[in-house]
Amino acid sequence: MLVLKDCTALEELPQTIGKLSRLKNLDVQGCSTLKALPDSVGELVELTQLNLSNCRSLERLPDTIGLLSKLKKLWLINCTKLKFLPTEFGKLQRLDEFWADATSLSRLPDSFSQLSNLEDLHLHKCEKIQELPSMSGLVKLKLFHMGHIGVQTLPEDFGHLQNLVDLHLYGCKNLQSLPQNFVSLQLQRLEMNDNHKLEMLPEGFGGLKSLVDLHIGNNSIQQGGLPSDFGGLSALTRLQLQYNYMVTLPEGFKELQALVHLEMHHCPNLVDVQGLPWSLEYLDLGDCPKLIDIPSLKNLHSLKSLILCNCASLTQLQDFDSLITLERVNLSGCTMLQNVLNLNQNGGLEACYLSGSYISMPIDSDWLKVRFKLEIELHCFCKSAYFGT
Repeated sequence: MLVLKDCTALEELPQTIGKLSRLKNLDVQGCSTLKALPDSVGELVELTQLNLSNCRSLERLPDTIGLLSKLKKLWLINCTKLKFLPTEFGKLQRLDEFWADATSLSRLPDSFSQLSNLEDLHLHKCEKIQELPSMSGLVKLKLFHMGHIGVQTLPEDFGHLQNLVDLHLYGCKNLQSLPQNFVSLQLQRLEMNDNHKLEMLPEGFGGLKSLVDLHIGNNSIQQGGLPSDFGGLSALTRLQLQYNYMVTLPEGFKELQALVHLEMHHCPNLVDVQGLPWSLEYLDLGDCPKLIDIPSLKNLHSLKSLILCNCASLTQLQDFDSLITLERVNLSGCTMLQNVLNLNQNGGLEACYLSGSYISMPIDSDWLKVRFKLEIELHCFCKSAYFGT
């Protein structure tokens, strides 16, 4: 191992470094004035790890880097002047982990698809990358982070990444669509937040049968942007849909019988949510100003948290008293809501926020003694609350 970390006066490595024929780990991260590596780096035939992160003056990698046949891990994080990778980059046949976050890369070489052992790929904040090459050869890729890059879509063969289980595609301001074969993936986690031009998901999206965790908040998904087969996501347990523009839930949404966590707050066009899955434990529909209807709650037998704050058009909650598993409820700012809520049947309630509503709450004094630790905001701030039997 050779560690030259944070040697800020180091501008170059000697050509003789190639004589370190048994070197396995070279760490020059933080060498902020290092501009290039010598061609002799390709002679480090035993090298398995190379860390060049925070080498902010690094402008190129030598073509000989393709000779590092045993290299497994390469870090180029914050190499802000690095604009391209060598054509021979794909010869790094044993590379399994590659980080190029916050570089000035404008493209990946066509040979990139030859990295057949790559499992972990990070391209966060590579905003100059407008297009990705074919990736069908990345047959072992499991984790792909590519937030804040400039692509409009993904390669047509992206669906061939059959070992990809964790995909993060967020903050891509130009992303407009996903390829049709995207639905062939075996994803377990998909994060696609903050892609402001993305208005719909491809038909067949419900075919992602292994998907457990889906984050698609703060996009521009319109009514009809969730495909009709969305309910086919049979393994889905967590869903974030906040800051989108749906009016209603898609048909078949109630078929998401594994779903326990749903966030749809700050959806300005959302009017009703008919077809909520019975399996829900956490439901956040707060700050949806046009929401006028919540279906009967009596089937939500496992619901623990209910957030409906600032739903100014909501006038009624059906069967609220049946939520005997409820632990936290927030109805503050629901200025049209005029329910009478009876909490005497709910011994597990831990927090209740009702300020700014017309809710009436008859509370038995014996219940209140038992629940003296309840974090409750109602009597001083609600427009209508009373205690009694």
